[in-house]
Amino acid sequence: MDIGLREDIAGAMALRQRDALRRRSRHRVIAEGRDHRIIEFKETGFVIEADGRPPLRGYVEIFLGEERIDRQLVVCDWARDGLVGYTYKLDSAGADVPADYAASEIAGLIAPPD
Repeated sequence: MDIGLREDIAGAMALRQRDALRRRSRHRVIAEGRDHRIIEFKETGFVIEADGRPPLRGYVEIFLGEERIDRQLVVCDWARDGLVGYTYKLDSAGADVPADYAASEIAGLIAPPD
């Protein structure tokens, strides 16, 4: 006896659940003139619905309602089941972000090569 749901019923239930999450969320992301409702908002990234357009890249603006709350550099982390997850590559709000270079003790002109 098969106790699992039929694929079409399971798909319809997943779609209804995703629609409910999208309607409840007040967070949204805007990049390259595209506006997406954030389905799941986390400290390390967010999840949006896949819409067939190319994935977001680079800097995005994150809004709560109409108020801009953050600007982040994002990369696509995963894509499955009609959803796309993004991870923050750079935390623009943190003052203690480590530098990717060694600071020099002496600032000044560099001598030209001989």
